[in-house]
Amino acid sequence: MTAAAGFERREPAGPAGPRVVVTVGTDHHPFNRLISWVNDWLDAHPERIPGFFVQSGPASVLPTCRGVQFFDVSQRDVLLDLADVIVCHGGPGCIADAWARGMIPIVVPRLPKLGEIVDEHQVDFCRKLAELQRVWVAQTPAEFAGLLERATHGDARFRSSAPAADVDAAVARFGELVEELVSRSRHRLPLIHRGPRIRSRPGPGTGAAADPAILPSEFLRADSTTWHAPGVPARPGLAGKVSKEQ
Repeated sequence: MTAAAGFERREPAGPAGPRVVVTVGTDHHPFNRLISWVNDWLDAHPERIPGFFVQSGPASVLPTCRGVQFFDVSQRDVLLDLADVIVCHGGPGCIADAWARGMIPIVVPRLPKLGEIVDEHQVDFCRKLAELQRVWVAQTPAEFAGLLERATHGDARFRSSAPAADVDAAVARFGELVEELVSRSRHRLPLIHRGPRIRSRPGPGTGAAADPAILPSEFLRADSTTWHAPGVPARPGLAGKVSKEQ
């Protein structure tokens, strides 16, 4: 039995409740705001800390739960496959990763005025997806806390029941929106004002590597304490179609 298959039948156990993975993607801009919002929620719900794992990127704010700066691909896939709730920035790759696992993610778009990104394409993009009911967007701490409260109490609206064909169609349209919004942002900003886009994970030495020793027990396979890819993803290759920006 694969880890993914066992997870589908596993009920949340103990006070930690559902497993929540938070990811800020691979953008080189710090996203302190999202990490702070997670910390604030966990300060109010300390019993949930063992069930959270945060990929924080270059943020200067440290998560109060366990986490890493950057995932490698296999580690990211293991954690996302085991998650009950996915929280992420407005990057197309992260959102598609949630869709591929049958989830409607909680999304916090990065804001250029706070130095979190170079333009507002994540805001525009996430607004369109919210209109399609494909993401839950949080723009304030109160909205974020409310959404996380609902998601961790098993609200079915954070899971997708769309047939495979509908998901494929949504991803195709998703890719079109990515190209449209990224193209628009390129025309809107002079080249000198655009920061570099990181298209792959940082190499060795540039971020903390995830290993079993720092993972909460809630995120480990019952039959192992070492990293293993959990078999074929639920929607193989899906996220690759729109992974230009994680």
